[in-house]
Formats: sequence, structure tokens, C-alpha cells
Amino acid sequence: MPRVADYSILRDTWWTEGFSPDPISFTVPSNIDAGSRSILGFVLDSWNEDDMTITIRLNGVPVWHWTYADGARTGYFQEVIGAGVVQPGSNHLSIDSSSGDFRSVRVSDVVVWWQANI
Repeated sequence: MPRVADYSILRDTWWTEGFSPDPISFTVPSNIDAGSRSILGFVLDSWNEDDMTITIRLNGVPVWHWTYADGARTGYFQEVIGAGVVQPGSNHLSIDSSSGDFRSVRVSDVVVWWQANI
């Protein structure tokens, strides 16, 4: 069966941990090819005053994990997501961070690319 790439725009504005509704919810059509991997892309803007870890989960599955020392980070990230994580219908993306001190984590321009059967 032929497939095409398609995408879901999750956020075009800043989502800030602790201040924005969690999780970020989005819907994928029923013709998604569940056996294909997907791609998550996002802009991350963060700062922390101690070592920090950030974990992004899609439908409860950890799909991105990052640990770094204190400082500010801004940049675009892209991650390949395993097959079957993005599901037809309702999906949920959550972002959690942990640090021993003050921190701020926000993302924007969050997109999930997936493959659809046609």
C-alpha cells in the first residue's frame, strides 16, 4: 500500500512547563501507518542553575531525554520516534524536567511527522 508523509502541528506558540496546560494533545487520522516510525521536531528554550534533565513523553513513552549542566540553551531538536508510539486518534505529549535548583523549560514550533496509508 502506498504511503505519504504528513504532519501534525502541536504548538506554534510557547508552551511553558508549570504554566501551560499539560499534556499537549493532538489528533492523528485513522489512516496513519502504525508500523512506521515518526519524527518529533521542536524548539527548546531553557535555563537552569544546576544540572537538569528533560524528558519528553509521547503517549506515556519516553521519546527524548537530555541532561546538561547549568546554563541557558536555545535550539531546534529533531528526534526519530519508534513505530507504534503515535496512534490513530488522540495523542498526548508531555514534558518534564528535574533539577536541584531553579529552572525554566519551554518549547515552541512542536511538530510530529508521521506516515499515512493512501
